[in-house]
Amino acid sequence: MIFEKKKLQIETLSEYLSEVRRNLNLSAEEVCSKAGMSLKFLEGLETGQLKNLPADVYVYGFLRQLGAIYAVNADELISQYKKERGIVQQLSKNQQAISSDWKKKFDKLIITPKLVSVGAGLLFIAITVGYIIWQVWSINKMPSLTIIFPPDNSVIAGSAVEIRGQTDSGMSVEINHQPVFVDSQGAFRTELGLSAGPRQIFITAKNRFNKSISKSINITAQPGGNLPATMGVELKLDFAGQATVNYVLDDGAPGNLSFNAGDSKVLTAEQKIVLSTSDAGVTKVTFNGQVLGFLGRAGEALNSIPFLVQVDSAKKGK
Repeated sequence: MIFEKKKLQIETLSEYLSEVRRNLNLSAEEVCSKAGMSLKFLEGLETGQLKNLPADVYVYGFLRQLGAIYAVNADELISQYKKERGIVQQLSKNQQAISSDWKKKFDKLIITPKLVSVGAGLLFIAITVGYIIWQVWSINKMPSLTIIFPPDNSVIAGSAVEIRGQTDSGMSVEINHQPVFVDSQGAFRTELGLSAGPRQIFITAKNRFNKSISKSINITAQPGGNLPATMGVELKLDFAGQATVNYVLDDGAPGNLSFNAGDSKVLTAEQKIVLSTSDAGVTKVTFNGQVLGFLGRAGEALNSIPFLVQVDSAKKGK
């Protein structure tokens, strides 16, 4: 059996050697033992990792041993190895030549005043174009506006409410047409006096190109006199018919209860109760001693109505 006769559609030496060994049912260890060669060298030949092999004179000896073991023409194995080895060496030379050419080009580069001027000019043009693009984007960009506190449709106990929000840096903000201070991070806050009953609060953020965005929140105020800071939130619910209520006390887990006509329930929390009811027309609410009455029309479902106590900053610090 010679190299040319046992092609098996295999084009490389590594594939050929591996295929012949498997056809002879020989393990790599058995072949290495018979050929007196290291396992890593056989693996290098069978995987095509020619860079991991020793000097060619040793490889020729290994190939002659393999030719004898596999009963193939060793000269053909050596000839094929020389071809593939030559290809690998040529590719390596080409890569080195390319690297050398680039190095020579950079070595020939001479920094002159003219080159510096051209580079500075191109940099200036790039910065100018970038600035123009940024200005156009800024003109057309709508400001952002987020109302952090109070939540929409909340009921607040106290004579004042703190409005807190976030917009983009450099924006101007008005609350109910009155300007408020915006810090360098775009955060704003102010305190707004409250009178009993419902109230709508308008917040507008505007940039220097007069692009603006407006939002509104609805709150219901229950001043409740001089409430102590420790009073918290007390919500008394009276039902004139069947209703299912979902509630969250402060930041606790949600609760769910069902009621019939004539039932009552008192909920308490430190700062906030969020209430939902399946029928606002049968759900009567008393908030911190102030009777609010039924929450809405018969059959109307209301979701996530916050009841809050607004504690003065001075009281918080005590």
